[in-house]
Amino acid sequence: MNFLRTIIALCSGFATYRPYRDLAVTTSLKHLLKLMVLLALVLAISAIPVIHDGMDRFSHRFDEGRPDFSIKDGKILTQTNQPFSWGDDNLRFILDTTGAVTTPNSNAAYGVLFTADSFLYWVTLTNAPTPVVSTRLQSLRGFPDGAVNGEYFHNLTRALLWLVIPLAWLLLVLLGMLSCLIQAYLFSMVASFMERSMPSPLQLPQLLNIAIHACTPAAIVVTVYTAARLHDLNLWMVYLIVYGIFLIGATTACRDPVERRKQPDIDPFQQL
Repeated sequence: MNFLRTIIALCSGFATYRPYRDLAVTTSLKHLLKLMVLLALVLAISAIPVIHDGMDRFSHRFDEGRPDFSIKDGKILTQTNQPFSWGDDNLRFILDTTGAVTTPNSNAAYGVLFTADSFLYWVTLTNAPTPVVSTRLQSLRGFPDGAVNGEYFHNLTRALLWLVIPLAWLLLVLLGMLSCLIQAYLFSMVASFMERSMPSPLQLPQLLNIAIHACTPAAIVVTVYTAARLHDLNLWMVYLIVYGIFLIGATTACRDPVERRKQPDIDPFQQL
């Protein structure tokens, strides 16, 4: 509950950062870790429908014009005349267990070549001056037996999600922690030199606490936009804008007010 109150406070205004200014840095790191764990979990869960939608599109295109073949003990079994090709210039599939076809079709942007006991998938990098084809050969050993069709890939994806989602969640937590700490440390180092000329300067640990907590609203905004699939936005720019606003505003609000010296009362008639 305290963690949720902290999130609400950090997103509600600049003055609310003052209680967190003088915390131990380790306490701020614990808050950042909890935040990254929560937001990474949201991103990992929101990615599941995206993966299913992508697999639906892939399965539909794979089944259009697909020959009948299956996998048995890591080898492909088929009665189809080979080589057999289907798909389009964007996504091409080739079935050839005879060894007649050994290289990918560079005219297709993406593709998969099924051989006797393996498959080769490729990506054509068209941004290069001359098209470059990146390939990867994968053995079929260990793949489940069964007819290779759209449903086969759906079942394989469901089984892999139990492994991929936790790994992706852990990776997002580590990347989020690392990126936030780097930018918070860089800001604190630069700001500490600038604070020397201020009448009421903030110390380096205070600046670091402010910078770490200011990641909260920016990270939440980017997570919500990402989960909502708002791909037309420059999320990195959105993050920098929100982070910069809360960082500057909180730093200003957390600076101690300068005490003004009281001027002595002067009687103008005494000077006459």
